[in-house]
Amino acid sequence: MRNILSLDGGGTRGIFSLQILARMEALLREKYQKPDLVLADHFQYIGGTSTGAIIAAALSWGASVATIEKFYLEQSYQVFGRKTWVSRLRSKYHAADLTRLLREFFSEEDGTPALLGSGRLRTLYLCVMRNATTGAPWIMTNSRFAKYNDETLPESNLKIPLYQLIRASTAAPIFFQPEEITQGLQSWMFLDGAVTPYNNPAFIMYLTATLPCFGNRWEDGEDKMRIISVGTGRMRVRFTKQRVDQINVIDQAAHAVNALIDSNNQHQDLICRAFGHCLFGEPLDSEIGTLMADEISAEVNATHPPRFVYCRYNRNLSADEISEASGIPNFFSVDNLRAIEYLQKLGKAFAEQNVRVEHLA
Repeated sequence: MRNILSLDGGGTRGIFSLQILARMEALLREKYQKPDLVLADHFQYIGGTSTGAIIAAALSWGASVATIEKFYLEQSYQVFGRKTWVSRLRSKYHAADLTRLLREFFSEEDGTPALLGSGRLRTLYLCVMRNATTGAPWIMTNSRFAKYNDETLPESNLKIPLYQLIRASTAAPIFFQPEEITQGLQSWMFLDGAVTPYNNPAFIMYLTATLPCFGNRWEDGEDKMRIISVGTGRMRVRFTKQRVDQINVIDQAAHAVNALIDSNNQHQDLICRAFGHCLFGEPLDSEIGTLMADEISAEVNATHPPRFVYCRYNRNLSADEISEASGIPNFFSVDNLRAIEYLQKLGKAFAEQNVRVEHLA
């Protein structure tokens, strides 16, 4: 069985994801009686977008969840603890601290920056970014079989420093300036992978694993592949103002970006549930339900065999949970440091209640 782990973007809300990952790690350590097991020992392919790209890279690096959470909190408080509005309002935060921390963490033993092709990545790894120079999503993996990862090429993608790719995946518009990457005579500017359709990268990970054009050619089937998709929590994106004549241009701009990201997340989840044998996931909406395996008829399974086993770990915040967080202004914002403790609590409670070892192995 090939195990794939997918991690959503969401800024500081990645702390919610880490509580789920900690529960997964603990359950697998208990199952296999290996107290030092890390998720890179269980998953053959780990990927993420934006904040998920940071966590995924650290997991693939072989770090424990506790180590990653310590690093994650350090970089969150350093990066989002100091608003700068750099250089005439170009960005809300300066990316120098994030770049430095990523470069230090993802370095070889001799201190040189690790490249995408580094042998220290213990799994197949994926991160998503948007190439703002060419106007296309870039789905980057460390697969030796990918077209532009051919190591005989003078500008092989495997030669790009890993920290730069992660930084590119986290270059959220307004929050950070774009990341520029230069190879030979070419330079590109990159934006956050959240502004592609793949802020939830679960299905694109399936495609990169199986489609011949990506070179990996993994065999699929519910007895051959498992995908675990982890979100950063979900609160429905809606206008707070209740009348049309109250809505201004700023309201619409703020709503549109967040609404598109949320809609893309839901769409990717829906596709995975439709193609997979879904063991767990909260309801998508009142019409579709959960599409979990016990809701799917034998006739549907016979005519459309599931291509993988699937779990979606994400929390649709309840009205009570949102009310409880009402003392934290804009608590669901991707840069809200004050919400971290609350999100840790939500994540731990969700993980304890819903993550099961039979979902994982």
